[in-house]
Amino acid sequence: MLELNLSQNTNSTLQANGYNPNGKYYAKVETKEQYTLEKLAEHMHEHNAAFSAGLIQGVLVDMVTCIKHLVLAGCTVKIPNLGIFKCSVEANGLTLAKGAKISAGKGSQRTDAELQSNIAAQQFAIGAVKVIMQATGETSKDEVSNKAKMTFTSKAKALIKSKTGADATDGEGTATSGDDDTSGSSNSGSQSGSQSQQNSVAAPVISGTSPFEESTQVSISGPDGATIYYSENGDDPDTNDTLYTQPFTIDETTTIKAIAIKDGVSSSVASKTLYKSSGGDDGSGGFEMGS
Repeated sequence: MLELNLSQNTNSTLQANGYNPNGKYYAKVETKEQYTLEKLAEHMHEHNAAFSAGLIQGVLVDMVTCIKHLVLAGCTVKIPNLGIFKCSVEANGLTLAKGAKISAGKGSQRTDAELQSNIAAQQFAIGAVKVIMQATGETSKDEVSNKAKMTFTSKAKALIKSKTGADATDGEGTATSGDDDTSGSSNSGSQSGSQSQQNSVAAPVISGTSPFEESTQVSISGPDGATIYYSENGDDPDTNDTLYTQPFTIDETTTIKAIAIKDGVSSSVASKTLYKSSGGDDGSGGFEMGS
């Protein structure tokens, strides 16, 4: 059962096609608990007592190690009804010109000014390597949406009651346009889900040099006409977070997350960690886990 909290949009600048999200409330999943590998093993043991939690944890640790090894060797690993794990790179723009030196390693993006003054400055093909998972099978968005059971937190229920004078209903699966308020799925949830499917919004793109020495400038781009919000604390952003208006500078390792909102529809969360260099070799190996 997913519990939903509500946050209010207080940005009066978002208006498009006769829809003004200002003042409206948007649902957000309330995280109950984070499971470690050890706790996941204990949970699996409860479902299959034939194997001890310690044995299951050992298998899971080996699975994680093997997945990393295989994807870093250029393979993909498919776990049915969960996802396909593979490596992805954040590529730097390379200037291919006479005298240029190109490395397949990981390092900072060279600026045009640097290359104009010294075309032989080492250029690195990538800024970072990350492991990603592409949902598949029963974990696809449509399947999950159809099977999810939802309710509001007690706090959200109290807010709805105080504002509307009526109790909110729970939701199960994806409602159709013909459902009404007594069907078990709220009509507003049906409209929101339908709108999201019809007007999906592409996630924003976060750009910045990584690793960087002293500081780096961060820019975020999104679909035309979309408004972008971002966070710098690793939390998923919403409309209560910082509104992106222009590039900004960071001077320490930071995880930037951003969403794009257009016509009241929010994109998925984009995430990028920009690392401050510790003075090591720019061409050193390594990877970051990402989604």
